[in-house]
Parts: sequence; structure tokens; C-alpha cells
Amino acid sequence: MHYYKRNIGDYHKKAGRLSILQHGVYTLLIDACYDRETFPNIDEAIDWAWASSEEEIAAVKFVLTKFFIKENGLYIQRRIQEDLDKYHSNSLTNKRIAVARENKRKSTKRDKNSTKRAKKSTKRERSVNEPPPNHKPLTINHKPLTNSNSKTSTKVNEVQEVFNHWVLVMKKSSGSLLNDKRTKAIKARLAEGYTVEQIKDAIVGCSMTPHNMGKNDNGKRYDDLELICRNGSNVERFAENIKEQKPKLYSAVTEQNIKNLKGGW
Repeated sequence: MHYYKRNIGDYHKKAGRLSILQHGVYTLLIDACYDRETFPNIDEAIDWAWASSEEEIAAVKFVLTKFFIKENGLYIQRRIQEDLDKYHSNSLTNKRIAVARENKRKSTKRDKNSTKRAKKSTKRERSVNEPPPNHKPLTINHKPLTNSNSKTSTKVNEVQEVFNHWVLVMKKSSGSLLNDKRTKAIKARLAEGYTVEQIKDAIVGCSMTPHNMGKNDNGKRYDDLELICRNGSNVERFAENIKEQKPKLYSAVTEQNIKNLKGGW
């Protein structure tokens, strides 16, 4: 989401007493939440605001405490959440309208083509005076060939490839299962157009996120494959983490290791 309304009066009523540094931090965090369509934990907030000095990090923590609510390790702001929910709802509505319009256009085009073919056929019948030749109808009895099995097999292979990569990167035990929740989440992202490589990047990006790897108040890891693939925002957010370090990280995940995993667990 690259655009949002900003009411100057409301902003200064709530944040008018902030210092220049705190104003800058608050503005950066608001922009980042709208742009990424998600909310940060403490480490991500520091990273999103480009804070490096002790004074800047203190300003980030102050703004989070003052203007955000902590839920499950993430700092949420209700106003931003409402705007994001409305934006997603409008996007789905616009997509449905566009699909319906395109289907109607195609249907109209098919009807026109069918009418043209019918007119041409009628003209040919009128121009031929000879009786049609007598012959037995040619019939070919067989089931139509389809590539549905091929498509299904390809999809299953892609889901298995993503799962194997997650097991390898997160160092999961051989008892980890490709259950219904994980399968459904992977298929949903693939259906939306995300590639296998993007999802694999997101898995590595999650492994680089301290909060998800257990460095949080609960000391619990949030690295499940279903969480990573829960929605497109998660895939994009985690994949963003490895833009600079991807070559170095992937040097440890060799092609041979991936080949060894293709048979499943």
C-alpha cells in the first residue's frame, strides 16, 4: 500500500509534543507499516527506522510504547490496521469486478465469432447444389487427452520442494510432516502467483529474523511453514530480509542437499 491519507490536525493533536528525532522515527514507522502492510517487532522497528545510535534506538522504543499496542510480540496501531483491512477489501472487490468484466468481454467475443461462423456455414450450404456424398459417419471412440494429471503432479512437486527447503533451512527433524495446513498455505500462495523461489527466499528470510527464531519475550520460535506462507504479506516481508545476504546464505544450502531431499521424508 503506497498511499494513505494523513490528517495533519489529528497527527499534531496526538504527537505534537514529540521531539524532532521522535517525529522522524514515528513518521518512518507509519510509512513502513503502510508500505509493508504489516507490523514490526522491536528488532524490525529499529531496522525499519534505520536507527543505529543509542539515542535513535531509545526514540524508537519510546514511540512504540507511546503510540502502538504490543500483541504477540508485534507492535500494532488500530488506525493503520483499519486502513489496511479496508484497502485489502477494496482490492478484492476491484479484482472481482475486473474478472467479471473480462469474462463478459470474452463471452461477447465468443458469441460474435459463433454468429459469424453460423452465417458463413449458411452461405456455403446455399451455394452448393450437389447432394452431399453418402458415407458412413466417422467416429473415434476414445477418452479425450488432457494434461490435468501433469499439472497436478507439477503442483505436488512444487509443494514438496518448498517443504523440503523449509526442513533443510530450519533444521527440522525427519519427523516433520507436510500436513494439510502447510500444504494449503503453500498452494494458496502459488495460486496467487508467488513462485517457488520467492517462497524459498521467504523461508530463509524468516530464519534471519531474530524474533521468529526465538529471541522474543516468550523465548518461542515462530518459524512454522504455515506462518511463513499464511499470506502474501508474510512471504514478501520475510523475502525482503535476504536481498543483501542471499548469496552468502545460500552457499550453505547446496544443490546436492536439495536433490537428496526430493524423495520426501
